[in-house]
Amino acid sequence: MGTTKVLRLGLPALVLSTVGAISGCVVRERVVARPERPPCRGGVLIEGHRGPRGRWHPAHWRCPGVVEEVEID
Repeated sequence: MGTTKVLRLGLPALVLSTVGAISGCVVRERVVARPERPPCRGGVLIEGHRGPRGRWHPAHWRCPGVVEEVEID
């Protein structure tokens, strides 16, 4: 196999593999918000969610033994 044939076949493959490696997507993860400490012993953080009627409920702490008030629309 001659040198020109190796360059003709190998050089484009080398260039394409290098370009593919350089242009790859880089994902950087970051923490947007950290929940503070629970306001009570044994508290559990409830993530934000939609209720049964589609209303948004933001993230909140649920403490054992505490009766929660529920709003009725």
